[in-house]
Amino acid sequence: MPQQRKNNEYYALFTGRIKEPTIFSSWGHAHPRMTGCSSLNKSYPTLQEARDYMERMGAAKPKEIIKSEAEDTTPLDGNGFYAVANGANPGIYPFYHGENGAEREVTEEGGSCHKRFKTMAQAEAFIEDWKESYAEIWYELIKEALDRGFRTRDIGAFRSREMGLIIEKFLYKPIRTTEIDDIVKKTEKQLSLQDSKQKK
Repeated sequence: MPQQRKNNEYYALFTGRIKEPTIFSSWGHAHPRMTGCSSLNKSYPTLQEARDYMERMGAAKPKEIIKSEAEDTTPLDGNGFYAVANGANPGIYPFYHGENGAEREVTEEGGSCHKRFKTMAQAEAFIEDWKESYAEIWYELIKEALDRGFRTRDIGAFRSREMGLIIEKFLYKPIRTTEIDDIVKKTEKQLSLQDSKQKK
């Protein structure tokens, strides 16, 4: 029986921020490699359909990054964990709509990446997948520049403070008010209770 999941969960990237055509089983891994750049891609419910697409595109043996724990991620009984990997305030939310929901974290943020999961562990893994993929893209760009002859200006000058200033050119840390911190704490408590109920 083919590997099939409820939603389109296999992401076939023929082009994008990849070195070769690749099939991903995690939206967290695929998103940074296809968002904000020219990319030919499609998503499918089965791995075989993703492979067939790649073959039609001329990639007979695409690279496959398939997580062993890939499984059905549809929340049970309407409950779920809304993971925001990239948005105004990344994190895990107990619902999509409302004051403590994920919606406001993603609707006004370009390139946002979010998804609903059955368990807290899946939501956390998704966020880690996204961060890992985003960091790999920067690693590959820097490595490629070094391979083409670019050099560091003065590696001895890059102390913690200077490195922090460089990072701030590409990344930012959202400013949270005390009110938002309180909401986050309440949300984390709700998520923890919800996760323990599902484990029983």
